[in-house]
Amino acid sequence: MSKQDLLSWSVHRKSVDARKQKVLFSFIIDAEVRHPQKYLSNPDVRIAPDEKFTYTPKGNVPLSNRPVVVGFGPGGMFAALLLAQMGYCPLVLERGSEIDKRTEDVHRFWQEGILDPQSNVQYGMGGAGAFSDGKLTTRSKDLKARKVFEELVRFGASPEILYQQHPHIGTDGFVKIVKALKQEIEHLGGQFLFDAQFDNMRVKDNRIVALHIQDHGWIDCQALIIAMGHSASDTIRMLNEKGLAMESKPFAIGVRIEHDQTYINQAMLKDRANDPTLIPARYQVTQTVSTNKGVYSFCMCPGGYVVAASSEPNTVVVNGMSYSDRSAENANAALLVQVDQSDTGPGLFAGLDYQEQLEHAAYDLTHSYRAPMQKAKDFVQGVMTTRFDGIQPTYPLGHVFIDFNTFLPPVIAKSLKEALLAFEQKIPGFIGDAILTGVETRSSSSIRVLRDKTSLQATVQGVYPCGEGAGYSGGITTSAIDGLRCAMALMDHFDKPSLQSVE
Repeated sequence: MSKQDLLSWSVHRKSVDARKQKVLFSFIIDAEVRHPQKYLSNPDVRIAPDEKFTYTPKGNVPLSNRPVVVGFGPGGMFAALLLAQMGYCPLVLERGSEIDKRTEDVHRFWQEGILDPQSNVQYGMGGAGAFSDGKLTTRSKDLKARKVFEELVRFGASPEILYQQHPHIGTDGFVKIVKALKQEIEHLGGQFLFDAQFDNMRVKDNRIVALHIQDHGWIDCQALIIAMGHSASDTIRMLNEKGLAMESKPFAIGVRIEHDQTYINQAMLKDRANDPTLIPARYQVTQTVSTNKGVYSFCMCPGGYVVAASSEPNTVVVNGMSYSDRSAENANAALLVQVDQSDTGPGLFAGLDYQEQLEHAAYDLTHSYRAPMQKAKDFVQGVMTTRFDGIQPTYPLGHVFIDFNTFLPPVIAKSLKEALLAFEQKIPGFIGDAILTGVETRSSSSIRVLRDKTSLQATVQGVYPCGEGAGYSGGITTSAIDGLRCAMALMDHFDKPSLQSVE
Protein backbone atom coordinates (compact mmCIF):
# COMPACT_ATOMS: atom_id res chain seq x y z
CA MET A 1 0.00 0.00 0.00
CA SER A 2 1.30 3.43 -0.88
CA LYS A 3 1.70 5.99 1.90
CA GLN A 4 -0.38 8.42 -0.09
CA ASP A 5 -3.40 6.11 0.08
CA LEU A 6 -3.15 5.38 3.83
CA LEU A 7 -5.20 7.93 5.79
CA SER A 8 -5.17 6.29 9.24
CA TRP A 9 -4.72 2.90 10.89
CA SER A 10 -5.07 1.11 14.22
CA VAL A 11 -4.59 -2.40 15.58
CA HIS A 12 -7.85 -4.36 15.56
CA ARG A 13 -6.46 -7.69 16.81
CA LYS A 14 -3.07 -8.88 18.05
CA SER A 15 -2.37 -12.54 18.72
CA VAL A 16 0.62 -14.71 19.54
CA ASP A 17 1.12 -18.38 18.64
CA ALA A 18 3.79 -19.88 20.90
CA ARG A 19 2.81 -23.53 20.50
CA LYS A 20 5.86 -24.40 18.40
CA GLN A 21 9.53 -23.56 18.56
CA LYS A 22 8.96 -20.46 16.43
CA VAL A 23 6.86 -17.74 18.10
CA LEU A 24 4.54 -16.07 15.60
CA PHE A 25 2.85 -12.68 15.95
CA SER A 26 -0.33 -11.98 14.01
CA PHE A 27 -2.03 -8.62 13.53
CA ILE A 28 -5.32 -7.51 12.02
CA ILE A 29 -5.18 -3.83 11.12
CA ASP A 30 -8.05 -1.39 10.63
CA ALA A 31 -7.11 1.10 7.95
CA GLU A 32 -8.83 4.05 6.33
CA VAL A 33 -7.61 4.39 2.74
CA ARG A 34 -8.16 6.26 -0.43
CA HIS A 35 -9.42 4.21 -3.38
CA PRO A 36 -10.54 1.19 -1.24
CA GLN A 37 -11.67 -0.82 -4.29
CA LYS A 38 -8.07 -0.99 -5.41
CA TYR A 39 -7.18 -3.05 -2.31
CA LEU A 40 -10.31 -5.20 -1.86
CA SER A 41 -9.13 -7.60 -4.57
CA ASN A 42 -6.49 -8.81 -2.10
CA PRO A 43 -7.89 -11.92 -0.32
CA ASP A 44 -6.43 -10.69 2.99
CA VAL A 45 -8.30 -7.38 2.77
CA ARG A 46 -11.99 -6.90 3.51
CA ILE A 47 -14.33 -4.13 4.54
CA ALA A 48 -14.28 -3.75 8.31
CA PRO A 49 -17.55 -4.82 9.97
CA ASP A 50 -19.66 -2.21 11.74
CA GLU A 51 -19.28 -3.13 15.42
CA LYS A 52 -21.02 -0.06 16.83
CA PHE A 53 -23.66 -1.01 19.39
CA THR A 54 -27.05 0.52 18.66
CA TYR A 55 -30.30 -0.17 20.46
CA THR A 56 -33.70 1.52 20.81
CA PRO A 57 -36.21 0.23 23.39
CA LYS A 58 -39.61 -0.70 21.99
CA GLY A 59 -41.48 -1.88 25.09
CA ASN A 60 -45.00 -0.59 25.69
CA VAL A 61 -46.11 -2.26 28.94
CA PRO A 62 -46.20 0.50 31.58
CA LEU A 63 -43.79 0.29 34.51
CA SER A 64 -45.12 1.88 37.67
CA ASN A 65 -41.81 1.51 39.51
CA ARG A 66 -38.12 1.07 38.80
CA PRO A 67 -36.88 -2.17 37.27
CA VAL A 68 -34.76 -4.03 39.81
CA VAL A 69 -31.39 -5.67 39.16
CA VAL A 70 -30.26 -8.21 41.76
CA GLY A 71 -26.49 -8.63 41.88
CA PHE A 72 -23.72 -6.28 40.79
CA GLY A 73 -21.29 -8.69 39.22
CA PRO A 74 -20.60 -8.43 35.47
CA GLY A 75 -24.10 -9.51 34.45
CA GLY A 76 -25.86 -7.13 36.80
CA MET A 77 -23.39 -4.32 36.13
CA PHE A 78 -24.00 -4.24 32.40
CA ALA A 79 -27.73 -4.85 32.71
CA ALA A 80 -28.00 -1.89 35.08
CA LEU A 81 -25.71 0.27 32.93
CA LEU A 82 -27.77 -0.22 29.77
CA LEU A 83 -31.05 0.30 31.65
CA ALA A 84 -29.66 3.55 33.06
CA GLN A 85 -28.37 4.70 29.66
CA MET A 86 -31.84 4.13 28.19
CA GLY A 87 -33.55 6.15 30.95
CA TYR A 88 -34.99 3.26 32.99
CA CYS A 89 -33.35 4.36 36.30
CA PRO A 90 -32.84 0.86 37.79
CA LEU A 91 -32.64 -0.06 41.45
CA VAL A 92 -29.62 -2.33 42.04
CA LEU A 93 -29.61 -4.70 45.01
CA GLU A 94 -26.38 -6.34 46.16
CA ARG A 95 -26.27 -8.70 49.13
CA GLY A 96 -22.58 -7.89 49.65
CA SER A 97 -20.83 -4.65 50.47
CA GLU A 98 -19.46 -1.74 48.45
CA ILE A 99 -16.05 -2.43 47.00
CA ASP A 100 -13.88 -0.65 49.61
CA LYS A 101 -15.55 -2.37 52.58
CA ARG A 102 -15.67 -5.63 50.64
CA THR A 103 -11.93 -5.44 49.96
CA GLU A 104 -11.30 -4.97 53.69
CA ASP A 105 -13.54 -7.95 54.50
CA VAL A 106 -11.78 -10.17 51.96
CA HIS A 107 -8.31 -9.23 53.16
CA ARG A 108 -9.34 -9.82 56.79
CA PHE A 109 -10.46 -13.31 55.80
CA TRP A 110 -7.21 -13.99 53.96
CA GLN A 111 -5.08 -12.69 56.84
CA GLU A 112 -7.06 -13.77 59.91
CA GLY A 113 -9.50 -16.43 58.73
CA ILE A 114 -12.53 -14.32 59.73
CA LEU A 115 -15.22 -14.88 57.10
CA ASP A 116 -18.09 -12.48 56.49
CA PRO A 117 -20.78 -14.67 54.85
CA GLN A 118 -22.29 -11.67 53.05
CA SER A 119 -19.13 -9.82 51.99
CA ASN A 120 -16.40 -12.01 50.55
CA VAL A 121 -14.77 -13.22 47.32
CA GLN A 122 -18.16 -14.36 45.97
CA TYR A 123 -20.53 -11.64 47.21
CA GLY A 124 -20.31 -7.86 46.91
CA MET A 125 -19.84 -5.01 44.47
CA GLY A 126 -18.10 -6.32 41.34
CA GLY A 127 -19.05 -9.96 41.87
CA ALA A 128 -16.57 -12.82 41.88
CA GLY A 129 -14.70 -11.19 38.99
CA ALA A 130 -13.46 -8.46 41.32
CA PHE A 131 -11.12 -10.99 42.96
CA SER A 132 -9.87 -12.92 39.95
CA ASP A 133 -7.44 -12.48 37.11
CA GLY A 134 -10.02 -10.31 35.39
CA LYS A 135 -9.78 -12.37 32.19
CA LEU A 136 -11.93 -11.11 29.31
CA THR A 137 -11.24 -13.93 26.87
CA THR A 138 -14.40 -15.24 25.22
CA ARG A 139 -15.33 -17.44 22.29
CA SER A 140 -18.59 -15.57 21.86
CA LYS A 141 -19.04 -13.87 18.47
CA ASP A 142 -21.82 -11.67 19.84
CA LEU A 143 -21.26 -8.07 18.76
CA LYS A 144 -22.32 -6.96 22.24
CA ALA A 145 -18.83 -7.96 23.35
CA ARG A 146 -17.50 -4.82 21.66
CA LYS A 147 -19.92 -2.73 23.72
CA VAL A 148 -18.63 -4.43 26.88
CA PHE A 149 -14.98 -3.82 26.02
CA GLU A 150 -15.50 -0.21 24.97
CA GLU A 151 -17.37 0.54 28.19
CA LEU A 152 -14.61 -1.08 30.25
CA VAL A 153 -12.07 1.15 28.50
CA ARG A 154 -14.27 4.21 29.07
CA PHE A 155 -14.34 3.41 32.77
CA GLY A 156 -10.59 2.95 33.11
CA ALA A 157 -9.35 -0.28 31.49
CA SER A 158 -6.35 -0.15 29.18
CA PRO A 159 -7.31 0.37 25.50
CA GLU A 160 -5.15 -2.69 24.77
CA ILE A 161 -8.03 -4.96 25.80
CA LEU A 162 -9.76 -3.94 22.55
CA TYR A 163 -7.24 -5.88 20.47
CA GLN A 164 -5.34 -8.30 22.71
CA GLN A 165 -5.71 -12.03 22.13
CA HIS A 166 -5.97 -12.71 25.88
CA PRO A 167 -7.18 -9.45 27.43
CA HIS A 168 -7.28 -9.13 31.19
CA ILE A 169 -7.77 -6.42 33.78
CA GLY A 170 -6.47 -7.85 37.06
CA THR A 171 -8.03 -7.49 40.48
CA ASP A 172 -6.50 -4.06 41.12
CA GLY A 173 -7.66 -2.77 37.74
CA PHE A 174 -11.19 -4.08 38.15
CA VAL A 175 -11.82 -2.11 41.35
CA LYS A 176 -11.53 1.36 39.81
CA ILE A 177 -13.66 0.30 36.83
CA VAL A 178 -16.47 -0.95 39.06
CA LYS A 179 -16.45 2.30 41.03
CA ALA A 180 -16.62 4.42 37.88
CA LEU A 181 -19.38 2.29 36.39
CA LYS A 182 -21.47 2.61 39.58
CA GLN A 183 -21.05 6.40 39.54
CA GLU A 184 -22.25 6.52 35.93
CA ILE A 185 -25.39 4.55 36.76
CA GLU A 186 -26.13 6.86 39.69
CA HIS A 187 -25.52 9.93 37.51
CA LEU A 188 -28.12 8.58 35.07
CA GLY A 189 -30.72 8.13 37.81
CA GLY A 190 -30.06 4.62 39.10
CA GLN A 191 -30.03 3.76 42.79
CA PHE A 192 -28.09 1.21 44.84
CA LEU A 193 -28.66 -0.75 48.02
CA PHE A 194 -25.66 -2.71 49.33
CA ASP A 195 -25.74 -5.22 52.20
CA ALA A 196 -29.27 -5.84 50.95
CA GLN A 197 -30.12 -9.47 50.26
CA PHE A 198 -33.10 -10.31 48.07
CA ASP A 199 -34.67 -13.17 50.03
CA ASN A 200 -38.33 -13.43 49.04
CA MET A 201 -40.81 -12.50 46.33
CA ARG A 202 -44.56 -12.29 45.84
CA VAL A 203 -46.20 -13.70 42.74
CA LYS A 204 -49.78 -13.03 41.59
CA ASP A 205 -51.34 -14.54 38.49
CA ASN A 206 -47.91 -15.91 37.57
CA ARG A 207 -46.33 -12.43 37.60
CA ILE A 208 -43.91 -10.91 40.06
CA VAL A 209 -45.55 -8.09 42.04
CA ALA A 210 -43.14 -7.48 44.93
CA LEU A 211 -39.83 -8.56 46.39
CA HIS A 212 -38.44 -8.59 49.90
CA ILE A 213 -35.06 -7.14 50.86
CA GLN A 214 -33.52 -8.33 54.10
CA ASP A 215 -33.53 -5.50 56.68
CA HIS A 216 -35.41 -3.24 54.24
CA GLY A 217 -38.81 -4.88 53.79
CA TRP A 218 -41.09 -5.30 50.79
CA ILE A 219 -41.06 -3.18 47.63
CA ASP A 220 -43.34 -3.32 44.59
CA CYS A 221 -41.67 -4.80 41.52
CA GLN A 222 -42.90 -5.61 38.02
CA ALA A 223 -39.55 -6.21 36.29
CA LEU A 224 -36.64 -8.05 37.88
CA ILE A 225 -33.27 -9.10 36.45
CA ILE A 226 -31.70 -11.75 38.69
CA ALA A 227 -27.92 -11.81 38.21
CA MET A 228 -26.98 -13.29 41.56
CA GLY A 229 -23.84 -15.25 40.61
CA HIS A 230 -23.18 -18.98 40.90
CA SER A 231 -22.64 -19.14 44.66
CA ALA A 232 -26.05 -17.89 45.82
CA SER A 233 -27.55 -21.33 46.41
CA ASP A 234 -29.98 -19.93 49.01
CA THR A 235 -31.42 -17.58 46.38
CA ILE A 236 -31.71 -20.40 43.85
CA ARG A 237 -33.62 -22.58 46.32
CA MET A 238 -35.96 -19.69 47.21
CA LEU A 239 -36.71 -18.96 43.56
CA ASN A 240 -37.57 -22.60 42.99
CA GLU A 241 -40.04 -22.47 45.88
CA LYS A 242 -41.65 -19.42 44.27
CA GLY A 243 -42.38 -21.25 41.05
CA LEU A 244 -39.42 -20.55 38.76
CA ALA A 245 -38.79 -23.67 36.70
CA MET A 246 -35.22 -24.97 36.76
CA GLU A 247 -33.14 -27.86 35.54
CA SER A 248 -29.87 -29.41 36.65
CA LYS A 249 -26.93 -29.04 34.31
CA PRO A 250 -23.40 -30.43 34.05
CA PHE A 251 -20.69 -28.53 35.93
CA ALA A 252 -17.12 -29.22 37.01
CA ILE A 253 -15.02 -29.64 40.13
CA GLY A 254 -11.34 -30.15 40.78
CA VAL A 255 -8.26 -28.53 42.23
CA ARG A 256 -5.87 -25.66 41.60
CA ILE A 257 -2.45 -26.60 40.23
CA GLU A 258 0.43 -24.26 41.01
CA HIS A 259 3.74 -24.00 39.13
CA ASP A 260 6.78 -21.79 39.18
CA GLN A 261 6.05 -19.12 36.57
CA THR A 262 9.63 -19.34 35.31
CA TYR A 263 9.03 -23.00 34.45
CA ILE A 264 5.83 -22.12 32.56
CA ASN A 265 7.72 -19.45 30.62
CA GLN A 266 10.43 -21.94 29.65
CA ALA A 267 8.02 -24.77 28.86
CA MET A 268 5.80 -22.65 26.62
CA LEU A 269 8.26 -20.19 25.05
CA LYS A 270 11.54 -22.14 24.89
CA ASP A 271 14.29 -19.74 23.76
CA ARG A 272 11.91 -16.77 24.06
CA ALA A 273 11.32 -17.46 27.76
CA ASN A 274 12.80 -14.13 28.82
CA ASP A 275 11.12 -12.03 26.15
CA PRO A 276 9.31 -9.23 28.05
CA THR A 277 6.69 -8.98 25.29
CA LEU A 278 5.64 -12.62 25.85
CA ILE A 279 5.95 -13.27 29.57
CA PRO A 280 4.37 -14.27 31.82
CA ALA A 281 3.39 -17.18 29.61
CA ARG A 282 0.13 -19.09 29.91
CA TYR A 283 -1.10 -22.52 28.94
CA GLN A 284 -4.33 -24.32 28.17
CA VAL A 285 -4.71 -28.11 28.34
CA THR A 286 -7.57 -30.53 27.88
CA GLN A 287 -7.90 -34.32 27.83
CA THR A 288 -10.67 -36.91 27.63
CA VAL A 289 -9.75 -39.82 29.88
CA SER A 290 -10.85 -43.46 30.29
CA THR A 291 -13.76 -42.46 32.55
CA ASN A 292 -15.19 -40.67 29.48
CA LYS A 293 -14.84 -37.39 31.32
CA GLY A 294 -13.22 -34.26 30.01
CA VAL A 295 -10.50 -32.77 32.18
CA TYR A 296 -9.31 -29.27 31.38
CA SER A 297 -7.50 -26.22 32.68
CA PHE A 298 -9.62 -23.20 33.51
CA CYS A 299 -8.99 -19.65 34.67
CA MET A 300 -5.22 -19.87 34.25
CA CYS A 301 -3.57 -17.06 36.26
CA PRO A 302 -0.01 -16.24 35.17
CA GLY A 303 2.00 -14.57 37.92
CA GLY A 304 -0.87 -15.03 40.35
CA TYR A 305 -2.09 -16.46 43.62
CA VAL A 306 -4.35 -19.24 44.87
CA VAL A 307 -6.93 -17.56 47.10
CA ALA A 308 -9.47 -18.55 49.72
CA ALA A 309 -12.89 -18.13 48.09
CA SER A 310 -15.37 -19.46 50.66
CA SER A 311 -18.70 -17.67 51.02
CA GLU A 312 -20.38 -20.00 53.52
CA PRO A 313 -19.01 -20.74 57.02
CA ASN A 314 -17.22 -24.03 57.57
CA THR A 315 -16.35 -24.61 53.91
CA VAL A 316 -13.06 -24.54 52.00
CA VAL A 317 -13.21 -23.22 48.43
CA VAL A 318 -10.22 -22.08 46.35
CA ASN A 319 -9.87 -19.89 43.29
CA GLY A 320 -7.13 -18.10 41.36
CA MET A 321 -6.29 -14.41 41.14
CA SER A 322 -3.71 -12.12 39.52
CA TYR A 323 -2.99 -8.43 39.79
CA SER A 324 -2.73 -6.43 36.58
CA ASP A 325 1.08 -6.75 36.36
CA ARG A 326 0.98 -10.54 36.85
CA SER A 327 4.33 -10.34 38.60
CA ALA A 328 4.02 -13.03 41.29
CA GLU A 329 6.45 -15.95 41.30
CA ASN A 330 3.86 -18.67 40.74
CA ALA A 331 1.31 -19.49 38.07
CA ASN A 332 -1.89 -21.35 38.84
CA ALA A 333 -4.89 -22.79 37.04
CA ALA A 334 -7.93 -24.84 37.90
CA LEU A 335 -7.81 -28.46 36.76
CA LEU A 336 -11.46 -29.41 36.45
CA VAL A 337 -13.35 -32.63 35.80
CA GLN A 338 -16.78 -32.67 34.18
CA VAL A 339 -19.55 -33.70 36.56
CA ASP A 340 -23.13 -34.74 35.79
CA GLN A 341 -25.96 -36.72 37.35
CA SER A 342 -24.04 -39.97 36.93
CA ASP A 343 -21.82 -38.57 39.71
CA THR A 344 -24.30 -36.60 41.81
CA GLY A 345 -27.38 -38.77 41.51
CA PRO A 346 -30.79 -37.54 40.35
CA GLY A 347 -32.60 -34.50 41.65
CA LEU A 348 -32.63 -30.80 40.88
CA PHE A 349 -30.34 -29.84 43.74
CA ALA A 350 -28.12 -32.94 43.71
CA GLY A 351 -25.31 -30.95 42.09
CA LEU A 352 -25.52 -28.17 44.68
CA ASP A 353 -25.48 -30.77 47.46
CA TYR A 354 -22.49 -32.50 45.86
CA GLN A 355 -20.52 -29.23 45.75
CA GLU A 356 -21.41 -28.26 49.30
CA GLN A 357 -20.59 -31.69 50.73
CA LEU A 358 -17.10 -31.56 49.22
CA GLU A 359 -16.51 -28.02 50.51
CA HIS A 360 -17.60 -29.00 54.04
CA ALA A 361 -15.47 -32.15 53.89
CA ALA A 362 -12.41 -30.04 53.09
CA TYR A 363 -13.13 -27.82 56.10
CA ASP A 364 -13.72 -30.82 58.37
CA LEU A 365 -10.16 -32.05 57.79
CA THR A 366 -8.90 -29.40 60.23
CA HIS A 367 -12.04 -27.50 61.29
CA SER A 368 -10.40 -24.44 59.81
CA TYR A 369 -10.00 -22.68 56.47
CA ARG A 370 -6.65 -24.36 55.82
CA ALA A 371 -6.71 -25.94 52.37
CA PRO A 372 -5.98 -29.58 51.43
CA MET A 373 -2.71 -29.82 49.45
CA GLN A 374 -0.52 -32.43 47.81
CA LYS A 375 2.38 -32.49 45.40
CA ALA A 376 1.15 -33.46 41.95
CA LYS A 377 3.77 -36.22 41.55
CA ASP A 378 2.78 -37.74 44.92
CA PHE A 379 -0.88 -37.69 43.88
CA VAL A 380 -0.02 -39.53 40.66
CA GLN A 381 2.10 -42.07 42.58
CA GLY A 382 -0.50 -42.48 45.33
CA VAL A 383 1.76 -41.53 48.22
CA MET A 384 1.32 -39.06 51.07
CA THR A 385 2.92 -35.64 50.72
CA THR A 386 4.95 -34.41 53.69
CA ARG A 387 6.90 -31.46 52.22
CA PHE A 388 7.20 -29.18 49.22
CA ASP A 389 10.20 -29.06 46.88
CA GLY A 390 11.23 -25.58 45.76
CA ILE A 391 7.89 -24.02 44.87
CA GLN A 392 5.89 -22.80 47.84
CA PRO A 393 2.08 -22.52 47.91
CA THR A 394 0.45 -19.08 47.79
CA TYR A 395 -2.87 -19.99 49.43
CA PRO A 396 -2.99 -17.55 52.35
CA LEU A 397 -4.60 -19.51 55.21
CA GLY A 398 -2.26 -22.48 55.55
CA HIS A 399 -2.62 -26.08 54.45
CA VAL A 400 -3.05 -29.66 55.49
CA PHE A 401 -1.26 -32.48 53.66
CA ILE A 402 -3.67 -35.07 52.32
CA ASP A 403 -3.85 -37.70 49.62
CA PHE A 404 -6.42 -36.47 47.08
CA ASN A 405 -6.78 -40.08 45.93
CA THR A 406 -8.66 -40.82 49.15
CA PHE A 407 -10.34 -37.43 49.58
CA LEU A 408 -11.86 -36.76 46.15
CA PRO A 409 -14.67 -38.93 44.78
CA PRO A 410 -12.96 -41.93 43.12
CA VAL A 411 -14.01 -41.09 39.55
CA ILE A 412 -12.76 -37.50 39.99
CA ALA A 413 -9.42 -38.64 41.40
CA LYS A 414 -8.95 -41.24 38.64
CA SER A 415 -9.80 -38.70 35.95
CA LEU A 416 -7.41 -36.10 37.33
CA LYS A 417 -4.59 -38.61 37.65
CA GLU A 418 -4.91 -39.79 34.06
CA ALA A 419 -5.16 -36.23 32.80
CA LEU A 420 -2.04 -35.14 34.67
CA LEU A 421 -0.06 -37.95 33.06
CA ALA A 422 -1.36 -36.87 29.65
CA PHE A 423 -0.49 -33.22 30.33
CA GLU A 424 3.03 -34.31 31.32
CA GLN A 425 3.42 -35.80 27.86
CA LYS A 426 2.23 -32.59 26.24
CA ILE A 427 4.23 -30.24 28.49
CA PRO A 428 7.25 -32.06 29.97
CA GLY A 429 7.74 -31.14 33.62
CA PHE A 430 4.06 -30.28 34.11
CA ILE A 431 3.83 -32.60 37.11
CA GLY A 432 7.35 -31.88 38.41
CA ASP A 433 7.20 -29.83 41.62
CA ALA A 434 3.63 -28.68 41.02
CA ILE A 435 1.28 -28.31 43.99
CA LEU A 436 -2.39 -29.28 44.03
CA THR A 437 -4.73 -27.26 46.27
CA GLY A 438 -8.41 -28.04 46.84
CA VAL A 439 -11.18 -27.73 46.40
CA GLU A 440 -12.26 -25.82 43.28
CA THR A 441 -16.04 -26.16 43.11
CA ARG A 442 -17.36 -22.76 41.95
CA SER A 443 -16.29 -22.64 38.32
CA SER A 444 -19.89 -22.84 37.09
CA SER A 445 -23.47 -23.31 38.25
CA SER A 446 -25.05 -26.75 38.57
CA ILE A 447 -28.50 -25.22 37.98
CA ARG A 448 -30.10 -23.46 35.02
CA VAL A 449 -33.13 -21.25 35.66
CA LEU A 450 -35.31 -21.78 32.62
CA ARG A 451 -36.26 -18.77 30.50
CA ASP A 452 -38.15 -18.26 27.26
CA LYS A 453 -35.76 -18.18 24.32
CA THR A 454 -37.36 -15.05 22.87
CA SER A 455 -38.56 -12.94 25.82
CA LEU A 456 -35.85 -14.26 28.21
CA GLN A 457 -38.48 -14.27 30.96
CA ALA A 458 -38.66 -17.08 33.51
CA THR A 459 -41.80 -19.12 34.10
CA VAL A 460 -42.80 -16.30 36.46
CA GLN A 461 -43.46 -13.32 34.17
CA GLY A 462 -41.42 -10.17 34.70
CA VAL A 463 -38.41 -12.14 35.99
CA TYR A 464 -35.27 -12.30 33.81
CA PRO A 465 -32.69 -14.93 34.94
CA CYS A 466 -29.23 -13.68 33.98
CA GLY A 467 -25.58 -14.66 33.95
CA GLU A 468 -23.57 -17.39 35.64
CA GLY A 469 -25.88 -18.03 38.57
CA ALA A 470 -28.81 -18.66 36.23
CA GLY A 471 -26.70 -21.00 34.10
CA TYR A 472 -26.32 -18.83 30.98
CA SER A 473 -22.69 -17.71 31.00
CA GLY A 474 -19.20 -18.43 32.27
CA GLY A 475 -16.73 -15.63 32.88
CA ILE A 476 -16.75 -11.84 32.93
CA THR A 477 -17.37 -11.16 29.25
CA THR A 478 -20.14 -13.68 28.61
CA SER A 479 -21.86 -12.62 31.83
CA ALA A 480 -21.70 -8.97 30.81
CA ILE A 481 -23.10 -9.85 27.37
CA ASP A 482 -25.96 -11.74 29.00
CA GLY A 483 -26.62 -8.72 31.22
CA LEU A 484 -27.00 -6.55 28.11
CA ARG A 485 -29.20 -9.19 26.50
CA CYS A 486 -31.54 -9.36 29.53
CA ALA A 487 -31.74 -5.57 29.82
CA MET A 488 -32.70 -5.35 26.13
CA ALA A 489 -35.34 -8.05 26.58
CA LEU A 490 -36.81 -6.18 29.54
CA MET A 491 -36.92 -2.91 27.58
CA ASP A 492 -38.43 -4.65 24.56
CA HIS A 493 -41.40 -5.51 26.81
CA PHE A 494 -41.66 -2.68 29.35
CA ASP A 495 -41.83 1.05 28.75
CA LYS A 496 -39.78 3.45 30.88
CA PRO A 497 -41.02 3.91 34.46
CA SER A 498 -42.97 7.08 35.13
CA LEU A 499 -41.18 10.09 36.58
CA GLN A 500 -43.09 9.74 39.84
CA SER A 501 -41.85 6.18 40.33
CA VAL A 502 -38.17 7.13 40.14
CA GLU A 503 -38.28 10.18 42.40
